[in-house]
Amino acid sequence: MTCFVDRLMQGEYYEDALRVFGDAGINEAQYQLLMERAEHSAFSEKIRIYYALSRYMRNHRQSFAGAQYDALESKCFDEIQRVIYENGKDKIPDFDDFHIAKEEVHVSLPVRVNWGGGWTDTPPHCNEKGGVVLNAAIKLKGTYPIQVTMHRIPELVVQFESQDIGVSGVAKTVEEIQDCHNPYDFFALHKAALIACGIIPIEGHYELTDILEKLGGGFYLSTQVIGVPKGSGLGTSSILSGACVKAIFEFFGQEVQDAELYDIVLCMEQIMSTGGGWQDQVGGLTEGIKLISTKPGIAQNLVVEKIEMPEEGKKELKERFALIYTGQRRLARNLLRDVVGGYIGSRPESLKALKEMKAIAVLMRFALEQGDIDEFAELLNQHWKLSCMLDAGTTNTCIDQILLVCEDLIDGKFISGAGGGGFIQVILKKDVTKEQLHERLHGVFQDSGVDVWDCELLV
Repeated sequence: MTCFVDRLMQGEYYEDALRVFGDAGINEAQYQLLMERAEHSAFSEKIRIYYALSRYMRNHRQSFAGAQYDALESKCFDEIQRVIYENGKDKIPDFDDFHIAKEEVHVSLPVRVNWGGGWTDTPPHCNEKGGVVLNAAIKLKGTYPIQVTMHRIPELVVQFESQDIGVSGVAKTVEEIQDCHNPYDFFALHKAALIACGIIPIEGHYELTDILEKLGGGFYLSTQVIGVPKGSGLGTSSILSGACVKAIFEFFGQEVQDAELYDIVLCMEQIMSTGGGWQDQVGGLTEGIKLISTKPGIAQNLVVEKIEMPEEGKKELKERFALIYTGQRRLARNLLRDVVGGYIGSRPESLKALKEMKAIAVLMRFALEQGDIDEFAELLNQHWKLSCMLDAGTTNTCIDQILLVCEDLIDGKFISGAGGGGFIQVILKKDVTKEQLHERLHGVFQDSGVDVWDCELLV
């Protein structure tokens, strides 16, 4: 048992480490010993034992103690979420200090495009190796797409609305708001924001009317995403979480630093059991181009550095940067588990890609600071190859076809978000216009939805 675990912890690919059990494989007694060891192991060791066992059980179609492989896989990812959540829970403010300070608050935020280091911000990679991400805030069609509104109401209730999908509701008890883990709940995000900001206790029985009386009244919390397709890859859901948190603190008169906002949004997403990393909320809450980095540790202390570009470089980047909508959204439900599993299981391609992505993000920063857009475009191409190495689903026939159609017009290419759909980002050749790109795409794809979108880099 010790030899097997040691090999896992030395970064050996889980399939190679499992060979210590020989042709006979793992028996029931060995499984029980490994499970007992996992229960008493530290975070990194525990999740790797669970993950390796789950892969063994899946590949050999074997079960132990009545458990199938998916139970062990869930145990692995639940442990990651639990540890991150327990750390974040300590940062929830004390709602006793809050009181309604403004009659109405409106927050508008941009979305973001990711350029370098994506996936290195995702637990447990960021907790074990640290993360480095370069991204930028953008407006779409001249608008800040993420909108949150709050105002006081006379009734001692909490009203929720999600304007873009046309649904509204009312919470009359604390328990209704504490129940924020259902992914099919239209207001799970609204509820989790109130908990993460300390307005509603995360657990325990309280009277909502008592809390609202102390706060100074009931209130209305509305969210809206304007003109952003589902599965866009532009960080919409996390930025919407950030907008909710920002609006709540402003509504209750609380001065909060950006670093606190980032932490609370990360905690909020763990409360909702959505997982994911930290780059999206920073991308939307802080305008401009940012290099965001963390050191290893369960507590992720984000260092956010704005990139200063020469004016000519800014102008050239804005002229040459374009967004192409693919007309489709990412459908793979298990994407996060697949990519994170590749890291936990020490898949060689995953480890290589994640390591090099961090370095490329730093090189991108240097290229932009120098105003070298050609070099930046080449680094995007390198990162694209690494993304495809990390996850084959990053691209597909549709994306490949779009890029093939316009390859003579572009110098650089990358996909927004996790890929497989949403938006493609391109850096045009110096003598090419966005109108030329539009004409090329429209000539081939007609009214399929594939087209250049009006966007503005907020640099």
